[in-house]
Amino acid sequence: MSEPLIETKKNIEYKRYYTGIFSINYLFQGFTSSMFTVIVPIYILTLVEIKTSDISLIATIILIPSSIKLIFGMLSDKFGVKNIGRRRPWIIIPVMIAGLMWASLPLIIQVADVVISFMIIGFIINTGVMMGDTSSDGLILDICPKERLGRVQGVVWGFRSIGMIAGGPILGFMVYAKILINIETTFVILGILMILTSFTTLLIKEPKAYESVKLWPNFKELFKDREDLKTYGFSLFNSIADGIILLFLSLFILIQMGLLNIEEVTLSLTSITSGEAFFIQAIISIISSIGIIFGALLGGLFSDLISRKLSVYGAMFYTALSIMLLLIETNYMGLYFFSSLIGVGIGWRHSAFSAVISQMAKYHPKTDSTYFAWCTSLSNLGANLGLLFMGILFESFQSFAIIFLLTAIAQLVNLIPFSIMKSKKYEILREKSKSP
Repeated sequence: MSEPLIETKKNIEYKRYYTGIFSINYLFQGFTSSMFTVIVPIYILTLVEIKTSDISLIATIILIPSSIKLIFGMLSDKFGVKNIGRRRPWIIIPVMIAGLMWASLPLIIQVADVVISFMIIGFIINTGVMMGDTSSDGLILDICPKERLGRVQGVVWGFRSIGMIAGGPILGFMVYAKILINIETTFVILGILMILTSFTTLLIKEPKAYESVKLWPNFKELFKDREDLKTYGFSLFNSIADGIILLFLSLFILIQMGLLNIEEVTLSLTSITSGEAFFIQAIISIISSIGIIFGALLGGLFSDLISRKLSVYGAMFYTALSIMLLLIETNYMGLYFFSSLIGVGIGWRHSAFSAVISQMAKYHPKTDSTYFAWCTSLSNLGANLGLLFMGILFESFQSFAIIFLLTAIAQLVNLIPFSIMKSKKYEILREKSKSP
């Protein structure tokens, strides 16, 4: 019989460079999200005309794996490779497949329908990325002390956010600056970088022995405690604004700057080139990323050193208010400033959320990755449904103001399930600890 996980963990010291390895892997996971939400829509517009509802549909299909992370968590909790562990195989192999798909995408779109190709290949890529993401989450839970979880989660998610917001536009800017030949080249480079960085996880010491996991009985245990059910409700509404903001914010700014035309619900580029559009996208994304990094670090520190409860409340109210700033009529500099403020809210909110669900997952040592993955699946499902629903509403009302107002209100709904959670379950004793 295997040595219990709790005993195995005692022999593993969480080293500072582990945070760096996790961060670089999360960074390129974020790059994938950025390419699909920011670069791919504009890239497709250079090839065909497309409606806003079509963009939402493509994003919804690609994001489906984000909503089924529970399955990936169960796989990494149950199955592993002898002398390697149960996390790293589920990071390296799926991410390698995703990287190969990125590298082969330029060839595929030459012989197949562009929109369908991005839907199918994007689904496969995101499946690989989400498997790697889920197993990375599980590995952090396995080896990171609970008093450092908030800060470590804040740092790694901050890097993921850099990739998620700025990754694609930075690659697009490199094309505009003629550093890279074309957008297709960025697909290949991203694929290669993802494959290489996945192997860096071999430098992390992972427990080789775990408690015996019986999938169905252990899975049912996740739904017996009322506090867990409240946590799931909190998770579902946590990221409801993310998909909408990440996809529509940059499009809204480009439209306000006169760089995108919108006739009814059909989008098209104006006289500017796609390279110029990518350049502006890069500026918007870098500004947002600065805010996200600051917010993620702020949220992690606040959650670990002051209060996780107050951190969540503060993040939710701040995020809603920052989104409502978009209702104010202003010039493009004002919109850039609002983007940075919204970035702070997104980063703060997610690091506070991660600290709470990471602590709740500790109550399920046999299936901690499954628990964490289930919570993030619900969070991603909320983002996915929010994006799909708001895409439909936009087609009906054709108003960004209505979309942003409803998004801000929807974000505050999350305070209802969170307010009934028992804080003693997710708060920790305040004590001095090492930085990540």
